[in-house]
Amino acid sequence: MGNKEETSLVLLTNPEFVQWVLHPNKELDIYWKNWIRVHPDSLPEVKEAREILLGLKHKPLHVSQDVKSRMLQNILANDQAVSSELSRYSFDYKESKSWLTIKQWYKVAVILVLTCYSGYLLNQFIGSENPIEEIEKIQPALITKITHSGEKLNFKLPDGSSVWLNSGSQLTFPKEFDSLERNVVLIGEGYFEVKRDTLRAFKVVSGNLETEALGTSFNVNFFNPKQVLVSLLSGKVKIQTKALDESYILEPGQQLQYIPTEKEIKILKVTTETAIGWKDGLLSFKNAGFSEVVESLERWYGVNIQVSGKPSKAWKLSGRYENQNLDLVLDRMSFIENFNYDINKKNIHLKF
Repeated sequence: MGNKEETSLVLLTNPEFVQWVLHPNKELDIYWKNWIRVHPDSLPEVKEAREILLGLKHKPLHVSQDVKSRMLQNILANDQAVSSELSRYSFDYKESKSWLTIKQWYKVAVILVLTCYSGYLLNQFIGSENPIEEIEKIQPALITKITHSGEKLNFKLPDGSSVWLNSGSQLTFPKEFDSLERNVVLIGEGYFEVKRDTLRAFKVVSGNLETEALGTSFNVNFFNPKQVLVSLLSGKVKIQTKALDESYILEPGQQLQYIPTEKEIKILKVTTETAIGWKDGLLSFKNAGFSEVVESLERWYGVNIQVSGKPSKAWKLSGRYENQNLDLVLDRMSFIENFNYDINKKNIHLKF
């Protein structure tokens, strides 16, 4: 059996690990945080075991026949053999505080692995009258911050990291980050100044793209599902995409451009102004097409734009508009692209 498989199985059979996952308290939290600091290479196995216990693992675990045979043999072994197997990992067992015996949980872990359906079987063995409700209770409450068109928002996350949310965006995150990770889900655009935590990576999930940082400032633009942009201002981030099963490391001043439909990734240079100028009231375009400009103006100013006719040629508009009113922006654009416009409160009419 490989070391990683053994570590995951031993964690599953550790009553105090199980208690920490399902019914955490301060003492167990301190112990397991210290254990992870001493065994940083085992963090993936800790997360794997936790997901199994929480019933979050939906894909089958791939376990070799040798592992299955060995585990079945251990089921038939006595408590002394089980204790000997576990003692090699230097876990501190306090059976008087354990809510299930080692042997009981060893059997549970074996069955979980052999059947590959952890959520269902865990419910059968925990012994709660309402096991599904018990698991739901320990799931963290989620908070969703939403900005409408014409709005921007600055706030702090539970770990002290700062977020700037652009207009027409949404960020979902737990009310409290857990001991192993800090994950948020972004739709739209957000700039993040991440508080450093070497034990808990900070991850932003934007569609099929995942951006991971430890202590970093970066911007994620996911307004358009056909393109995701990640711009790094300081520190270092690792970006992964499930579609390509690849990861990329960005350096400050670089931008990753991901086009899902073409499964294409480009690494480009980017300036701070281009990446996060929006945060300070700068609306900018670089060779932008007509539809991109219209969508940006609607989102930025919170207006509805109607169009009569159509441009005589394809737009490749470049320009920067710093804290300017919409009428001034339209004046400059109309001079370049040759159109007229009317403004009636929140309704804009462009005429070609």
